[in-house]
Amino acid sequence: MPNQFEVKAKENSVSGGSPLVTRITVTKGELLTINVSPDDKWSAGAADRESNANGLSNPFGGNYGLFTHNGFSFFYGSLVGSIDGGKTFFAVGTRMEMSILVPEGRLALYYWDINQGDNSGSVIATVAVYKGPLV
Repeated sequence: MPNQFEVKAKENSVSGGSPLVTRITVTKGELLTINVSPDDKWSAGAADRESNANGLSNPFGGNYGLFTHNGFSFFYGSLVGSIDGGKTFFAVGTRMEMSILVPEGRLALYYWDINQGDNSGSVIATVAVYKGPLV
């Protein structure tokens, strides 16, 4: 059964906010899927900084390139996840499917940017975990 989570650009920013720590725990061999409507938009500030979960290299806003944090680089304004408490990150965007290869982890979601102070808006992430060994 899918779960939905509201990820907020300001509150869940990787730079100064807190991750949205979900109640989803994944284990090795499961399939994790996360979907966000391409029409859901959030903002990294004024002017052309509105984007969907794919980040600011898209038709809705300007192209601000990549932001690197703790050795991981993704487009500004992207939806990003972690299953190890923020030690490592993976791109989510508007659609992501991932086989879990680590023993266990709790899903956390982030707005990827350098300055949380001028962020606004949120997106709704629909998360599903498919149990059992993947074939």
